[in-house]
Amino acid sequence: MRRLLLNLFSAGAAALLIIALTAFSLQGVAASRPARQQAVAPAALSTGVRPFGVYVDPWHLDEWTRSVGAAPQLLAKFEAFSQNRTIDGFLGEAQRRGVRRVMVSWEPWRPVPTSLGALAQFQPQPGYRNSDIAAGVQDAYITRFATSLAAFPGQVDLRWAHEMNGRWYPWSRGPTSYRRAWRRIVRLFRRAGARNVRFVWSVNSNLYQPRRTWRRVTRRYWPGSRYVDAVGMTMIDFGGVKDYRVARFVPRLAELRATYRKPIVLTEVNTDYRGRIRWLRDLRRLLRRTPGISAVYWSQLPSRGTAHLKDAGWLDWDVQRDPPAAAQLRGIIRDGRR
Repeated sequence: MRRLLLNLFSAGAAALLIIALTAFSLQGVAASRPARQQAVAPAALSTGVRPFGVYVDPWHLDEWTRSVGAAPQLLAKFEAFSQNRTIDGFLGEAQRRGVRRVMVSWEPWRPVPTSLGALAQFQPQPGYRNSDIAAGVQDAYITRFATSLAAFPGQVDLRWAHEMNGRWYPWSRGPTSYRRAWRRIVRLFRRAGARNVRFVWSVNSNLYQPRRTWRRVTRRYWPGSRYVDAVGMTMIDFGGVKDYRVARFVPRLAELRATYRKPIVLTEVNTDYRGRIRWLRDLRRLLRRTPGISAVYWSQLPSRGTAHLKDAGWLDWDVQRDPPAAAQLRGIIRDGRR
């Protein structure tokens, strides 16, 4: 079990870090983006808007909206390479529901049952390895997927091989080949004319690591500014031995913004049931003070991290059946529209 750092930040230090994050501006973000990317989904990048997304099938969007009391603007899903398919059904239904922006967490593997443990999940899978993708083994599938996404009349945030800076997914093996695979994918998408696709390089916060270690390990996977449109981060309070208050994530977010100078996306957000109201209130305060966070994606799908932890809280609770928690999310959604 990884050791949990106990260096909790004082309220004063956390406040200073939040102030530092507040210096983000969407105007500055747009200015730092390469000229060729300015044409990508301009309506979805409106200044003054921080859209809220949910990992839910579009067929259940109305149910989620009625239960929470506010409609998310974005939808998200996970998709494994082993499915060897496009997601036209998902995109078509999202379009019919009026959703103009989605995120796809695109995973280059054949999913491993969580019951086998993190070590089995970490093993390399021939055909899906970074080196295989960089060598062109998956070019036909990648191009087909790109062509499908290009037909969606809105923006697609593509979160390929996320949390690569951990040691629980096989694509974490080989930072050099990871970077080469990332660049090849971007080139294939550009060649396919998928101008509406925005590439989100999404890391894990790894709060168990010292800051310098986290920064050094994460940096190894950076494919270069030309190939990334936004930087994402997983933000999950697992409870138990990984009971992470919102303030614990703030230094990581500030580090990502200062280092990579890209829009920040919270790509996977959830919290343990115990203390959820206070955690969501703190999240709302952070988002109010941090305009540089350009989007938030809420996920209550079954967590592999929880399954692999011996001491974790309850993340499978459902906000749709929890009015006090739903009220907090409703406030976050409404705040983002102002």
